[in-house]
Amino acid sequence: MPRPPAHAPDHFIAIVGEIVGNEWSPPSAPNWPVNFTRTAADRALTVYPDRKNSRIVFTMAAVTAPDWRCHAKYTPDLAGHDDIDSWLADGDLDAVADALGVVVRRLIDQPLPEQVTPHPDPVGRELEQLAKHAQELARLTAQFAAGLIRAEPAADAASRITRLAQLTEQSATRVDELRGPATARTAGWL
Repeated sequence: MPRPPAHAPDHFIAIVGEIVGNEWSPPSAPNWPVNFTRTAADRALTVYPDRKNSRIVFTMAAVTAPDWRCHAKYTPDLAGHDDIDSWLADGDLDAVADALGVVVRRLIDQPLPEQVTPHPDPVGRELEQLAKHAQELARLTAQFAAGLIRAEPAADAASRITRLAQLTEQSATRVDELRGPATARTAGWL
């Protein structure tokens, strides 16, 4: 098995640098993974070869919250090369620069997932989810009834209502589990 190179090829770094533009800081060291940063936008672009699957992986994350990421992958044609490392070292990277550009620009333009702060009250969180399900269930049921009046097909709408009703039941069960036995909750109530 060939030993993977410790350094990323300069030509590959230059191509990715041209794609992201001058607003991004180039990597400080040409080692895998290669990291481009855009501090003003709180973004970091990490690039590395996935040797097992013979592809290039691009990861976009916030500099301040690197656990929230989006990923993109590019799988090159390795014809005439032993592996992804030899393709990166001496392949015709200029020929795939446009394709790499599409992958990288789509990744950069994609919003990062929102960070969800844990709800301090697990019952409250489940109740919020249950309320959302109930609102959506009411909306779908109203649409279903209107569709019946207009003689629209009903099976698809009914199956959506059934799936949402099942989710609502699961949320309600979770709320009940978190609240504890009913006798403990209603003690002293009239």
